[in-house]
Amino acid sequence: MAQQKADFIKVPTGPSGFQTMPVDPEKRFPESEIRIEMCTEEDVETIAEGLYTSFPDGFWNKMEPLELRPPEQITRVKRLAKRLQPSFTNPNMKWIKAVLTSSGETIGIAGWMGPGNPEIHNIFRRSAIDHYGWKEKMGWSDEEIDEMWEHVSDEGWNGTFGKDDGIRKDVLGDEPHWYLAPLLTWPKYQGRGVGKKLLDWAINQADATDPVTPMYLESAPSARPVYMHCGFVPQGETNFVRRGPAIVRGLEAEDEELGKEDALKGKLADVDVTAKAKGTETDVAA
Repeated sequence: MAQQKADFIKVPTGPSGFQTMPVDPEKRFPESEIRIEMCTEEDVETIAEGLYTSFPDGFWNKMEPLELRPPEQITRVKRLAKRLQPSFTNPNMKWIKAVLTSSGETIGIAGWMGPGNPEIHNIFRRSAIDHYGWKEKMGWSDEEIDEMWEHVSDEGWNGTFGKDDGIRKDVLGDEPHWYLAPLLTWPKYQGRGVGKKLLDWAINQADATDPVTPMYLESAPSARPVYMHCGFVPQGETNFVRRGPAIVRGLEAEDEELGKEDALKGKLADVDVTAKAKGTETDVAA
């Protein structure tokens, strides 16, 4: 059966007016061309490379200001990989990858923190080192830790992720949930349904429990429709919660309601005009 194109979901956009559009069915990878696999610690540098390749310059300029960066890009990659490496020791952290079956090439990555994690604490924060006991597990010195973080903006990086954790805590409290961070597809493969497959890996598990397990994520405003199509309900400008399958609509629903209201007003105006016309005719006849 031919795949159907998803309905358009209209969301608020920035000055550029850009938002992610539904994937054309003919552009999606066939099921047989992609497989989803668990990442291993050997994939950590690929994950770091994918983050630098797939996330926009505006994000990285905030997180790693130009004036703080080392001269070589490979240094940034290796430092980020080193910061992420201990997350593989957490049994609740599930790194998965989308792989082309024809070549074995990794074309997408998702990081899912499972509902068994006892507390909300993003693995990307510097404070995760102490929170999860990584310094001791990895045998890191204070100098090593300082070096891997020396080109990173504390306010941009740790401030942002810390604030996001606070919002997530306000929304979910201590409720066990799946948390997505990050989701990425290599640029040349974007718009072909890779992200959906990485989402479905956890969605299928969340929906299989009784009751369903909540899911939570943050998203760039332009990418909101991707998650809304999968049943994630906006909680604010950037955060979403999913509690099982749902049809979620955007601004197009408001446009439709306004259209209905305008049409109704038009009909009422026509009725009023007709009534007045009939009244005038009666008065004349009298």
